[in-house]
Amino acid sequence: MPVSAGTEPRSGLTLKRRHLIPPPPRKRFRFDEHGARFLIYPQPMAARGFEMPRLARISGTIGPGPSDRRMYVVDALRKDPYRDPDNGDPIWFPPYPKSMPHNDPVPPAADGHFDHLEPGTREFSAAAAFAAAHCAFEVWEHYLGRRLRLVTRRGQHRLEIVPRVTKIGDGAWSGEGFIECGFANQNQRQPYCENIDVVAHECGHIILKRVIGRPPKGRREFDRRSHDEAGADLVALICVLHFDSVVNAVMAQTRGKLYSLNILSQIGEYRQGSGHRAIRTAFQGRTMASVSRARRADNKHLYAQPLLGAAFDILVEMYEDHLVRRGLIDRDLARRSTRAAAKRHSGIRREFAARYALNPDGFADSLRDATADFAYILALAWRKSRRTGVTFSRVASNIAAADLRLNQGRYGQTIRRAFKKRQIGVRLSRP
Repeated sequence: MPVSAGTEPRSGLTLKRRHLIPPPPRKRFRFDEHGARFLIYPQPMAARGFEMPRLARISGTIGPGPSDRRMYVVDALRKDPYRDPDNGDPIWFPPYPKSMPHNDPVPPAADGHFDHLEPGTREFSAAAAFAAAHCAFEVWEHYLGRRLRLVTRRGQHRLEIVPRVTKIGDGAWSGEGFIECGFANQNQRQPYCENIDVVAHECGHIILKRVIGRPPKGRREFDRRSHDEAGADLVALICVLHFDSVVNAVMAQTRGKLYSLNILSQIGEYRQGSGHRAIRTAFQGRTMASVSRARRADNKHLYAQPLLGAAFDILVEMYEDHLVRRGLIDRDLARRSTRAAAKRHSGIRREFAARYALNPDGFADSLRDATADFAYILALAWRKSRRTGVTFSRVASNIAAADLRLNQGRYGQTIRRAFKKRQIGVRLSRP
């Protein structure tokens, strides 16, 4: 019997456009062109074309560490993790004592920038981890429309980032007042602190706790923890799409057809042997029925996959809607692309490639606009979830309601179709 996370909307609940108040103008986020310079990997260094770091700009006054008024890096040595690597339970809490082994804070160059640091060094790791976290919070605070309090523990005022914790092994995590990172495949040449997907994912957990609230105890706890895994992946996905190098690389790789396995849909790539692997894939076909055993096994990462897959489908269809509105593809090609399987229909891929060749910049701008639209929808949906609580169906319904409020329901059919495909119900209540 198929597993459903809710029900489809009842008839008669479609809201008429004349009842909607036009939303205020919304802008895409842009990094500060005059901010401090850092070098980061906007995609994991295992991704083709991203073997070398790229320049990023960070706003505000950045001091040694790096550090600012909201977060700081401590390059701890031989540190025990704050959580138990086996079960994730807290063992101890930051701040890391100054009396324990650590390297000196990384100072900026004389001009106040950090882009002089050499990749492969601990100093570079410290700066890259700080920059990745700063970027994630900057992007999402723009779409949420407010500054977040990053730390709520009494006696601690700034978020602590520990870039290299050998005893974590193959993992990274965040908790109250900290983010700390291990190594991909336990390979110290692949520190997770330099993988922006991973750092932004951990920032996502902090963001979701501040916006929605702490996970409840009891029968709804697993739903919330599973949602937060998908949500944190989406935080990372939206973050990296604000780097022009990522958008341009995705377009060059896919020739405009994003329904595929590509550097965007592969989250947290790393090298394994002679090949590459990803921590998770947003482009996949999992449904609630196919992951039903994950609940019994307490596997929140697997259980989150239908929600993540539906969200990725929505983003891609929003992008194709922008292409249609710009006249870059026609509605028939967008419809056929939505229905086509990923590894088939080479004719559709050729049609996309031909249209892309005529206006690559227009395709890239369509993705940027869709990213901003989707980020605003997610931000409002998560704010609504503080009141409604979190199940997959409630969050999906909040996404549809957010689109109704922000876009007069432009993407409503896309949202309902994507969640129905994953057996997640969407219900819109009356105004």
